[in-house]
Amino acid sequence: WASAMSESARLESAYELDATAAWVRGGGYSRVALQMPDELLGDAVAVAAALERRCNDAPDRAEGNPVRVFVLADTTFGSCCVDEVAAAHHNADCIVHFG
Repeated sequence: WASAMSESARLESAYELDATAAWVRGGGYSRVALQMPDELLGDAVAVAAALERRCNDAPDRAEGNPVRVFVLADTTFGSCCVDEVAAAHHNADCIVHFG
């Protein structure tokens, strides 16, 4: 149990999940593409699940479609390059890019 708490704290610290969820909710986004450089992809599933949970469980969440977070896991040209084309192919409302 303690290890799960420390993992949650590590993810929050590294990815600022509360602030990111607030941004997603504030924008009214429901299809969120998550993009990370290759070296951070090991965290991608946990980050996506935690972000989706924070967006959907928030007391200030607007009614409507639940937020769905999906990972763009293709290798990119560079870790700083946002993959707008892949996000568009998945009908993303926004892209959250870490890294």
